[in-house]
Amino acid sequence: MEKILKENFLPIWHHFLFFEMSRSRQAIKMIGSANGYLVFQVICWHYILVIMNSSEISYKGSYRDEVVDLWKKFGKEGFDTNTVLTYTLVAELTGLSIETVRRQVKKLTNDNWVSYSKKSGIKLEPSEENNKFLADTFNKKEVENFALLLNVIEKKKLI
Repeated sequence: MEKILKENFLPIWHHFLFFEMSRSRQAIKMIGSANGYLVFQVICWHYILVIMNSSEISYKGSYRDEVVDLWKKFGKEGFDTNTVLTYTLVAELTGLSIETVRRQVKKLTNDNWVSYSKKSGIKLEPSEENNKFLADTFNKKEVENFALLLNVIEKKKLI
């Protein structure tokens, strides 16, 4: 795959950057700021790791519909995990200061996306409306656009 990318860098890379810009623009619109988006992205990544390790996932390749159903269930009922997502880890992963992360988590809490406690750390606990938008609108569009990017790469493999 790296060889294909190196041999077709410009035809692929501009599509990749466009995907990233489009996704970022929509995420910033949804969350309200670029810093908030970076923090939220790490929180979602952590949530995906929790889902991947869940005994409730029947197929580890995981069909999107199954993952979305579990995502919504965990969003509504919560989930048990031994991992704690801290301000420090989010700061390390995003390059933002701990204070910036704390402020963004507070905003995300006020906007009904997450909860925070010293014991449990940062947890994705979106309102039902936010969770529905995230899974049924935002992520659905992400998947469609990512598939378009993969189609571009697949076509370059055939050349």
